Amino acid sequence: MDRDGPATVDLKQQLDRVFFPRVIAVVGAKRDNDYMWLRAHGPFREHGKVYHVNIDQREWAGAEELGFTNVPSLLDIPEPVDYVAISVPNKVTPLVLRDCAAKQVGGAHIFASGFAEMDNEEGRELEATVGRIAREGDFALIGPNCMGIYHPALGIRPGGDMPYGQPGYFSYISQSGTTSMAIGSAAPAHGIAVAKGISFGNGTTIDSPDYLRYLADDDATEIIGMYLEGVRNGPQFFEALRFAAGRKPVLIWKVGSTPESARAGLSHTGSAPIPADLWDAMLKVAGAVKVNSIEEMLDTAMALRYVRDPGLGAALIAVSGGHSGKIADVFAHQGFLVPPLSGRSLERVAEYAELAGGSYANPIEGPSVRGNENMSRMLNILAEDGAFDCIVVEFGAGSVRRDANAVRDRIEVLQAYRERHLCAGRDGPQHGYTVRRSIDVPAMAREFTDAGLPCFQSMERGAIALRSAREYARRSTWLLGR
Repeated sequence: MDRDGPATVDLKQQLDRVFFPRVIAVVGAKRDNDYMWLRAHGPFREHGKVYHVNIDQREWAGAEELGFTNVPSLLDIPEPVDYVAISVPNKVTPLVLRDCAAKQVGGAHIFASGFAEMDNEEGRELEATVGRIAREGDFALIGPNCMGIYHPALGIRPGGDMPYGQPGYFSYISQSGTTSMAIGSAAPAHGIAVAKGISFGNGTTIDSPDYLRYLADDDATEIIGMYLEGVRNGPQFFEALRFAAGRKPVLIWKVGSTPESARAGLSHTGSAPIPADLWDAMLKVAGAVKVNSIEEMLDTAMALRYVRDPGLGAALIAVSGGHSGKIADVFAHQGFLVPPLSGRSLERVAEYAELAGGSYANPIEGPSVRGNENMSRMLNILAEDGAFDCIVVEFGAGSVRRDANAVRDRIEVLQAYRERHLCAGRDGPQHGYTVRRSIDVPAMAREFTDAGLPCFQSMERGAIALRSAREYARRSTWLLGR
């Protein structure tokens, strides 16, 4: 929406009705796509009502088998409707939107493509029409050409296989429907609970700046992630970004920095490209965090939530001598200092472990960190050394093959460290955790994150995420109220 200030009260109220509805209507579900949108919103019936709207009564039997009430028109629903998911052909969409206006809905999502992104007169005229109906009808229009909203806690989903039932803290905005699904599916696998997700497509009446402002004011949202192909109004987006980033971390992955990807964005959602140098400068001034993939976005969100500011001095515990050099390089390349242990710390290590056959200069590996008891002793020594702000512990996935209790035991050691040095009011290094890639790494990583321990699936990913968290914390006031 074209305006200079924060989102209007009316828009906030409309989006609140969309995200916290009492009644949802799904228009155009059919047997050919296995009633996709009905199945997606089915879990919401634990909190409210879902109607199936379809003028073609041949589709009613299948919806009835799934437990939904059928009506031929939105106007036949005997109560107010808050959110409408529309999955009819693009040329039929204006007819449904006119009923939305007459019904005074809170908002409507258009799944269909074939609007202005087609870059032809017919598509532009059709998009202008749906935008005009939404503005005149005073309801929120999400899309077109998108997957709509995701509110896992209430079972409102853009796809039937998306997780639901758990409240979260991480919200995201995506110009791409497929990417929005990927973020929403990948987040729980990373141990990150989603609060809200938005796929906005062409953003005809409500664009990325509006959603940014909405999530900036959303109490459930602690961290915002964004996937963008471009922006329509640079100054408006910058002001919204600066507003949001002043309240909470905003992590942005933007494509379109090459001619090829810019061309793809233009044909996908009609997004105009932005020069890479200008974009990077805008993010820096606004206080947002640049990321380059879904994995980096989620890793950084994890680092911000669990570690916040990891500082500069890193104590690195590796699984082998060969990995010591690698992990030192990886963290040094991301700007971390890897100082040696103090003489007093080395004396304490020598009290319980042979110094021969291991490395203690930092990175650390060898007898002094083998076994739960020795690992616990080393963590205490590092916490009291004074040179370290964070401790990074590598965990070899192969350990599980040798000992089925390896993950559980390591979690207990780290939780005990956290209780001694972080939860009892004493200062001590934060700890990150990294594991080597293997077929069982994602499941193991989830065990650590479920226990409240940040876990990154490679050295490189962990170092990048922790660097981004450090840079954000150092240049923002976000931590002051934490």
